[in-house]
Amino acid sequence: MSEAPIFIVGVPRSGTTLLAAMLASHSRLSCGPETHFFRQLSKIDPAPLTQDAAWLEPAIQFLDSITFGNYRDAERSGVIEKYALSRDCIKDFLSKREPSIANILSSITVPFMEGLGKSRWVEKTPDHIEYVAQIRQYFPASPIVQILRDPRDVTISLMKVPWGIGSLLEGLFYWKRLYESSEDFFRDDPLAYVLKYENLVACPVEELERLCQFIGEDFESEMLDTSNSAQKLNSKNVSWKEKASQPLDTGRLNVWRNELSAAEKQLAEAFIGDKLAQIGFPVEEVFDRLGEIHPSEELILKYENSLYSFTSQRVRFWKQDKQENASLNIFLGDSSNDDWLKGARLERLAQAFSLLVNILRTIASKQTIYWISEAHDRKSGGLIAGLLTRALSPYRQDPEPFSYPFSHNSSQ
Repeated sequence: MSEAPIFIVGVPRSGTTLLAAMLASHSRLSCGPETHFFRQLSKIDPAPLTQDAAWLEPAIQFLDSITFGNYRDAERSGVIEKYALSRDCIKDFLSKREPSIANILSSITVPFMEGLGKSRWVEKTPDHIEYVAQIRQYFPASPIVQILRDPRDVTISLMKVPWGIGSLLEGLFYWKRLYESSEDFFRDDPLAYVLKYENLVACPVEELERLCQFIGEDFESEMLDTSNSAQKLNSKNVSWKEKASQPLDTGRLNVWRNELSAAEKQLAEAFIGDKLAQIGFPVEEVFDRLGEIHPSEELILKYENSLYSFTSQRVRFWKQDKQENASLNIFLGDSSNDDWLKGARLERLAQAFSLLVNILRTIASKQTIYWISEAHDRKSGGLIAGLLTRALSPYRQDPEPFSYPFSHNSSQ
């Protein structure tokens, strides 16, 4: 059996707590609260933490700098406190070891593990999915496990927690950004493992047996009982983690089928249908045309409601192949109020010229153009903005707004 620690990552609300609780129910494995260790490490130059012979105080100071909690600042606390350890305990652990980043993290996880009478530790922090390369750098022999859940269900769950997101596309883009941040890693790294939340809930024994074989442990039936282990992960007893301690419920699968409207399902597939198909999640819509967003996809969330009129006409925003050309071009916002043009005057002129060329080229190729801009946004902000406004004015339209049916006061 391996002694290398195990790391669990994933987009928040993907089932990381459930998976961690299952592993922590194993007789050899422990898992405590989230550490956010590598997120904090990414903000500093780590070299000074281990270069000096007197590394103990800098190491402890770094751990002290890791404070987090739920959405209320008043409930924020440090990682040392969350693990119910003292600074003397941390100092004693580090004083017996060589200076290293791995030992700084281990100074929290190992004493916690030993206090439970376990022999191998697991660390679960969802947003470490963005820092898997750093984990691998400092823990070269560690299995890194990603749990993957249908992004539509992830988004619905994120819309129902108090610290979550406010719209469908915001959640889907958040999921896509985090997933893509480690996509290559989980494809190429031999010690990386991906399992689906849906499979874990529907077939827990089979999925846990495969995972245990990968991490070098024997499967134990006790792993199916998370009633005790989940409490150690949910140190603040927050409501959105409570289900990890409850029996598995297949009713939590494919929630999007019932909670998303037909228009929302179309919108989701219009923007991430390629990723859904690639990963093996259901794709049901058929799209006839490719659309492109101009001048920047950063404006999509501001004008999200306006895009339903396009996706209802079976327009998607991902290419079926690299050579595919868009037949529909959508310009969002206004040059003066939505920061189309940034930087010094010469930079703004260059950006404006590029936009004008793009508009004229689109017109010449007889591609369809729409300009979506709120009424109060249509005021010229100077000569440059005026030129762009006049160029786009013939293509202006105002689709009907869209309202969300979600309730934000429960968790999934």
